[in-house]
Amino acid sequence: MARQAPWDEETELFVADLDATMQKKYALSFRNMLLNPQAYIGKKDMEQSIRVVKDDTEAYFAELLGSMADEQQKLQAELESATAQYKQVNSVIENKSAMARVPYVRPMFITRNPDTEETITVEQYGEHLDSLIGKLVNSSTYVADTSAKYKEYFLGSWLFSGAKNYVLMINPPVSPILVIENSRNAIMRIIEDLLSKAAE
Repeated sequence: MARQAPWDEETELFVADLDATMQKKYALSFRNMLLNPQAYIGKKDMEQSIRVVKDDTEAYFAELLGSMADEQQKLQAELESATAQYKQVNSVIENKSAMARVPYVRPMFITRNPDTEETITVEQYGEHLDSLIGKLVNSSTYVADTSAKYKEYFLGSWLFSGAKNYVLMINPPVSPILVIENSRNAIMRIIEDLLSKAAE
């Protein structure tokens, strides 16, 4: 039975492309190396081979992202807007939580069950959102800022935990750059882990 790949469909496209390149360049199965690292650890000069693969992988993604200057500018503008929205909405939530004496926290981690949550996604702050936030706060036992940080930007998300859990989200930017970076990070984590084990 084939081992299931620990990455998503988008990442699979990059793995397939890199696999074809590594096969031609080094007669090495990049995919097999990622899926079956134990088969490579301990082999002669494997640590150096993995470092070469790592360098090639980094160069591959750097070239790909470097060719997307226009998309980078567009994403930056969207991230700046999303961060401004985050700051505005977060301030309102903090103030309303304080007034209602509902604990407001920024947790390191929350164990959540998405099946029991109702997610509300909005484009931007407005009077209607102010009223909604008030109702959500008043029905909560606590409010958690679960926003994601990307570089120096914030993608707003808040959990209102109560008899029913609600998640309020500021609609995040959608960009191929974020997809590429996510795939790059997933692949590089596996390579770094493999390199660490090979060096032991």
